[in-house]
Amino acid sequence: MEILRIIDANFNRIREGLRVIEDSIRFIYGDEKILKELRDIKHQISIKTLQFFPSEKLKSSRFVEEDIGKKFDKKKKINLTKLIETNFLRVEESLRVLEEYSKILNLKAFSFFHNIRFKIYKLEKDIITHLSRKKIKVPLVYVILNLKEDERGFLNFAEDVIKGEPDIIQLRYKGENSRFFLKIGKKLKKTIPDKIIYIINDRVDIGILCECDGVHIGENDIGVEDVRKLIPSKILGVSANSVSKIKKLKDKDIDYIALGAIFKSYTKPDRKVIGTGILKKIKSIISIPVIGIGGINIENAREVIEEGADGIAVISAVESSKKPYEIIKRLREEVYKGWRKRGKTI
Repeated sequence: MEILRIIDANFNRIREGLRVIEDSIRFIYGDEKILKELRDIKHQISIKTLQFFPSEKLKSSRFVEEDIGKKFDKKKKINLTKLIETNFLRVEESLRVLEEYSKILNLKAFSFFHNIRFKIYKLEKDIITHLSRKKIKVPLVYVILNLKEDERGFLNFAEDVIKGEPDIIQLRYKGENSRFFLKIGKKLKKTIPDKIIYIINDRVDIGILCECDGVHIGENDIGVEDVRKLIPSKILGVSANSVSKIKKLKDKDIDYIALGAIFKSYTKPDRKVIGTGILKKIKSIISIPVIGIGGINIENAREVIEEGADGIAVISAVESSKKPYEIIKRLREEVYKGWRKRGKTI
């Protein structure tokens, strides 16, 4: 009877802890993939535990009135990530208790709790590293800075862009001087305020060394899985230009997709134009932010958002302006108009 009472108490702790974590993922972070994995594990634990130890036996062993543990009620303010970590710890400790006491009553139960405990360890790692990434807020304006060899001119231009307060800034360099790329990347890191997400294009190594917020990769760069191993707690964006490629990315651990070219691009004139009609289809397939890119300017930015994009990425529209911060402000206004037209709130 006493051992069943221990099993009942720890079974309850596991379900309670997983429910706290589940609600955070569902209502605050909104990650469908992680939520499904968490629910599957929770369901497995509930079904298997009650198979090993029937509900009526567990409940008949429960004596709440005599439980001295109910008097321990610690009150301490914590943040959301700490709350999730604490509940994972409760779940893991309780699984270990079930594992150990199952050695006395049921060795099949022991094996199950042993295996599920290691699944929980991995899930904890995935969730905590995911939550440590900066949150991408939509709708958004994403500015790509093309780095050339003129350091002073580039940094002056970058200051004007930062003054416009875009949501995301990406540093892009197609030259071969990696030391120069890293040098500028580090300088920008010191200049860009924390509220602006800072992304490095292509080079994962440069991104890590200059402590940026994330990395963007193209279709011919290192694969998503390999990049994610290097930057588990950073944002990862990927370029795509078709429905078939989006479907391949659906279950990958990425944070946003840059889709284009939406219009004819002056930066990449040979890139295939896919138009705005594809956006609604893409959004029906994937839930992460989809950012339109390619030939976007003040005249067509609103259309891109109205057709389903969560944001716009621009290069030439800002690069060709003498007052980048004013262009960014006007682009934001158009993005907001398009967002409201779709009945969305800001």
